[in-house]
Amino acid sequence: MRYNSSGFYEENLSLLGLCSESLVENGGPDPEKYSDIFSAAFENGITFFFVDPKSGKTVEKVFGENLNKKTRGEYLLSGGISLSSLSEDSDIENIFSDQLLHLKNGYFDYYEISCIGNENFSFFVKNNVHEIFLNLKNRGKIRHLGFSFSGTEEEWNAVINDYSWDYARLDLNFYNWDHLGADKIYHELRKKNIPFIASDPFMGGVILDPPEEIADILKKCDPSLSMKEWALRWFFDKKGLLSVLVSPSEAKEIIEASDIISSTKTLNSSKRHYIKIASQTMFEKTAEAKPKTAENAPAI
Repeated sequence: MRYNSSGFYEENLSLLGLCSESLVENGGPDPEKYSDIFSAAFENGITFFFVDPKSGKTVEKVFGENLNKKTRGEYLLSGGISLSSLSEDSDIENIFSDQLLHLKNGYFDYYEISCIGNENFSFFVKNNVHEIFLNLKNRGKIRHLGFSFSGTEEEWNAVINDYSWDYARLDLNFYNWDHLGADKIYHELRKKNIPFIASDPFMGGVILDPPEEIADILKKCDPSLSMKEWALRWFFDKKGLLSVLVSPSEAKEIIEASDIISSTKTLNSSKRHYIKIASQTMFEKTAEAKPKTAENAPAI
């Protein structure tokens, strides 16, 4: 496994992170499958674990049970709160305390205010949400405070300029870099010297199983690389990157991704050129399918 080379925060933060998003199944998470996935993550040197804000207490509890197989200093815990799940009478601090209770932890290493923007922006401002979590950070309950965003350019400018942040999380992959504005967000974060965590590297699975025409473009360049390799190695030159989150449904998927991330092989200029061709072709051929929009890419 390779570890944090961004120049920010903990050096033992793994470049590959485990996300809870796809581990939720109908009827609740499968404890045995969770255990296998966590064992594979531990064995492959993963130290960064992200509990998606929308996962709920059942997933939080299973995460807590598995993380407690390790000592607290051996892993970094990330979580957050989704503004879309709150109402005017929500007790934000109580929700936060319950999350830590379910996770059997005393603090978060990384914690994000999620879904800032659009209908949630006025709630964020009116209820002083940023100040609430800054206070929790000052009390030692959060080590690094971050955000994710989906909204307008005006809201983005307010969030990035009027508030202090330790990091951001953004949906990022080689498709939305060129076609959904993620490159602009990335460059704005770099200007502000804010590091980032990348989520959705496979564009909801579309990149892993693209139309044959798109796959053929990349195979023509290098038939030895899988689509997962193309997707993950694309990140290797991104400055300020803390970790890339993956959401495996089976243990073998985390092992495969770990092997790719552990490699130091980068994509040369020729391979990056072919990725741009594939991305453009995907845009032209699948526009009607309306691929998943990057949650955190505003229209700027």
